[in-house]
Amino acid sequence: MSESESTMESTENGWNVREEIPVQDALIAKLKMFGYVLAGILVIGFGYYFYSGMQQTTNEEAMTALSRISSYYESGQFQKALDGDPSRTIRGGKVIGLKAIVSEYGGTPAGAFASLYAGTSLLNIGKYSEAMPYFEAASGSEDQTVSAGGKAGLAACKEEMKNFEEAAALYESAAGAKDSPLYERYSLFAALNYEKASAGGSVTAKDKAITLMKGLIAKNSGSDYMNEAKMGLARLGWHEN
Repeated sequence: MSESESTMESTENGWNVREEIPVQDALIAKLKMFGYVLAGILVIGFGYYFYSGMQQTTNEEAMTALSRISSYYESGQFQKALDGDPSRTIRGGKVIGLKAIVSEYGGTPAGAFASLYAGTSLLNIGKYSEAMPYFEAASGSEDQTVSAGGKAGLAACKEEMKNFEEAAALYESAAGAKDSPLYERYSLFAALNYEKASAGGSVTAKDKAITLMKGLIAKNSGSDYMNEAKMGLARLGWHEN
């Protein structure tokens, strides 16, 4: 068997398949996809704040600026999304970047949303230390979805910097309540980071990974996250009694 695979044995009362299990890094790559762990968070879209009853002029200005730069972010032109495009105007307005939007409108709800986009852009181009202040700003948002995105972004930065236990704790915080649509995704990411931390000999981290993975299985949602949790338990050597 190659170094990139392990095997899960089934039991009558447990899982009734025997399958090849990708290593942990492959699982993370599969689940994160485009935009790292914030996939699904940002789909609330720029239009949300236009119709949420907010009438503040500065917030509307920030949303207008966000709408002008959105195409660069959505097409993966992250540096241009951050810096803006001075060569363009849209309906007579300058196309300023996410950094400028955060600087000018950071105190507004739309500014917090821009912080989340800025942090994600920096994360995607590998500038983890620069991304963290933007995610911290987003994590303080009153909007729970934006706040969760900020915490998950911070976790992703910590993960890339090999601070696995810190990353795991942040993912747990981002997961929220068990009925949250984000719970399974971020609980699994937390468990995977605790698993990585346990490779350094931390028994506490291993126990936390097992507890989270068992919780995902007990939830019995039938999701990919539940299946990945089963694989994680097999890697950790945990078996049902």
